[in-house]
Amino acid sequence: MIGVNTHPWMSGLFGDEDMGAVFAPVAELNRFLRVEAAWTRALGDIEDTPEAGAIAKSIQSAPIHPDDLEDGFARDGVAIPALVTALKAHVGAENAHWVHRGLTSQDVMDTALVFALRDVLDLAISRLNALNDALGHLSDHHAKSKVMAYTRMQPALPTTGAELVAKWRQPISEILDCLAQAHDGLSVIQWGGPIGVRDHRDADRLGAAFAGHLDLQDPGFAWHTDRTRISRVAGVLAQIATLTGKIGADIALMAAMGPAQITLSGGTSSAMAHKNNPVKAETLVALSDYAFSMQYNMLRSARHEGHRSGSAWTLEWLTLAPLCVTVGAGLLRAHEVIGDIKTLGE
Repeated sequence: MIGVNTHPWMSGLFGDEDMGAVFAPVAELNRFLRVEAAWTRALGDIEDTPEAGAIAKSIQSAPIHPDDLEDGFARDGVAIPALVTALKAHVGAENAHWVHRGLTSQDVMDTALVFALRDVLDLAISRLNALNDALGHLSDHHAKSKVMAYTRMQPALPTTGAELVAKWRQPISEILDCLAQAHDGLSVIQWGGPIGVRDHRDADRLGAAFAGHLDLQDPGFAWHTDRTRISRVAGVLAQIATLTGKIGADIALMAAMGPAQITLSGGTSSAMAHKNNPVKAETLVALSDYAFSMQYNMLRSARHEGHRSGSAWTLEWLTLAPLCVTVGAGLLRAHEVIGDIKTLGE
């Protein structure tokens, strides 16, 4: 299915290959295999069975293709049962009991998800720092330029380029702190078994071993129905969308007031050669609004009934990756539009 994020030409504005690669099927499958292998190693540690290490290594390198999970997902609504079946066939009947014993599908998928989201946040942190640097250079170059301030969509009083850019930069430090906190919150495994209750005689040791093999921590409980960590990520992504949308809205407003306020490269019109359309600025506003609509769905998906929700969890799948790609695209376009500014004020 082609969406605007992957469309052959629309992706030039709306896409983000790096964010998309985080959620690519092969990357996701490799994370599943890594989690399943770590669990088998942990079982071997607890049961003092050295041969589990060799089986875990075989699990992690199993020749499974994403297409192999398509029918199983359509049948079961989740890919893990088909993956487990394939892994058991791969390791053989005599070793099949080492595969997935004591786990549930959500344990695998959520533990894999924390790796994906940490990559997402690493990208966001890097790009936000780069945007901050670009804004700093813009401010230095146009520090004393005279620009008009606008209040309630009307010209108000004159100000400077430095003051204008300072407004854009102001939230960045706090957003970076929120990104770091969200990243720290993703340093944990998910393990709770079928109903989120750790039914094992040595649960503490097993949880610690599982976490250790993934370089994560064991929170000591399952968070199947507590999506606080995921909601925190979605929330800080929405903050980034607010920032980039603000930059886009301000630039579009200034462009509407004419070249005395701002001029940009690009944005030609097919019918009016004199026009300089603020395309990337307008795109930032649209991407921001689109991200806000997905943030609503993320908040809704955090409410799981009972010990696990099929519908809420599915809504999270439908929403989270597109939200990450949309916000990532906004960061890319924001950096580009700052570089496109030819003149700012007088």
